[in-house]
Amino acid sequence: MPPARLRRILGIGPQVRSVPSTEPYFAAERASWRSPDDILSILMIIGGDIVQRAVAQLAGSGPWHFAPVAFSFGWLAYSVSALTSAVGDGRLLPQPDFPAYVVNAKTGYVRENASWVLGRLLRDHEKRTFKGGSLTVAFYRAAQGGCSGQPARDWVYWGGVAVILAQLGIAVIPGVFSDNWIVLFVTVGGTLLALVASGLPQWREEKYAARMVERREVVCITRGNGSTFAMVVISDHTGLRLEDLAGGRDKRKTSTSIISAVLCILWIVLLLTVEGLDGDAWYLLAIGGLGMVQNVVAAGAPRSAEALGLHFEPMSKDDVIHGRGAKVMQILKQAEEKETGVGLCMLPLFFPGDLRPDEKVYWDRKRAEKAEREAVAKKEAEAAKKTDVPAPSRPGISGKQPVASEVGPVEQDLKANPAVPYVAASGAVPAPPSSGASTPGGRRDTADTLVNWPRKRG
Repeated sequence: MPPARLRRILGIGPQVRSVPSTEPYFAAERASWRSPDDILSILMIIGGDIVQRAVAQLAGSGPWHFAPVAFSFGWLAYSVSALTSAVGDGRLLPQPDFPAYVVNAKTGYVRENASWVLGRLLRDHEKRTFKGGSLTVAFYRAAQGGCSGQPARDWVYWGGVAVILAQLGIAVIPGVFSDNWIVLFVTVGGTLLALVASGLPQWREEKYAARMVERREVVCITRGNGSTFAMVVISDHTGLRLEDLAGGRDKRKTSTSIISAVLCILWIVLLLTVEGLDGDAWYLLAIGGLGMVQNVVAAGAPRSAEALGLHFEPMSKDDVIHGRGAKVMQILKQAEEKETGVGLCMLPLFFPGDLRPDEKVYWDRKRAEKAEREAVAKKEAEAAKKTDVPAPSRPGISGKQPVASEVGPVEQDLKANPAVPYVAASGAVPAPPSSGASTPGGRRDTADTLVNWPRKRG
């Protein structure tokens, strides 16, 4: 029988194949799942746009510019984009993610919305107020004495506070049981950087860059042709001017650019610290994941008008106009009957083309009635101004010295006589001296007492 080596060469007998070992591959996977250190540095650079929207939602909600946006994986990416925006256009707020038009009911001026607040206001109230049918028009009245530009603290705000506290609690666990305090150091550092970035004063100023309403204003907010909802905001000497908000005024600051640059450098330092973490990475992964969930909820959750910084009075059933079988033209006519100018200002948005003859006659009549009301109101305002003009004060009563044209010839002679000390008439005329009594320090008479005193005595 040939030897074993020869049998293998000739192919005689059973062949034994060598199976490659998979142990190294499974060992690497076990190590990765045991402590996912490498994936943390990758997660730190995703989700920057979500962080920006979350800060835009919560900016200006708390005291001292405090915005409870939790530390998450997307803050490093956001810090780079924030620095780019601060150096470029100087804006911190994102562009509105819900397109809308803002129309003045009195002038009919149409402005494309550039405000994050108004875009979210229309989006959230459309979901909440839409009653079905072709079009729903809801009327809101600004609350008298409301804190305009000061958002109310809702569940989104307090949820952010709770998540921040939970993250700090999780970060303490590896320090207590494994004596690894690096996780707590990274969490505290990331939370502080996040609170500083979301608490920049420019966030509040840019978010509510508008003047206060000084007279009655009616503004309509809608997406225009094809949309099924429009909201009408009536501000009677209270609230913010929504047209100013829609303009997206520039509130850039040099300090914002400097702080953004410093924060970007510190976030890179924090990334290097996370890269050097050895062990207990699951705790940091849980902390970042919890913060990401809070950011997503804060960025997309529907909120009330009060939470957005716009305070309205409670609505009634009569404040909502809708009809399942009614057409858009009929809804606009009902809105015009309820508040003058509302249907007229939204008519070009919903019907940019030509109107039917009967519709044209109706809206022409409404335009004439509106112009007549405005002319009457203007005349009444001018008449009120004329009646409120104060009567001209007499010379010398207000404490001013009379001018030459207001001084009579007798007074001019008295002033020219050096032997008689002359005092211009003031609010209090001195009483005439009694007989036999002397005035200490010499007599100091006004022109009125010197000229008319003999007549009064006679």
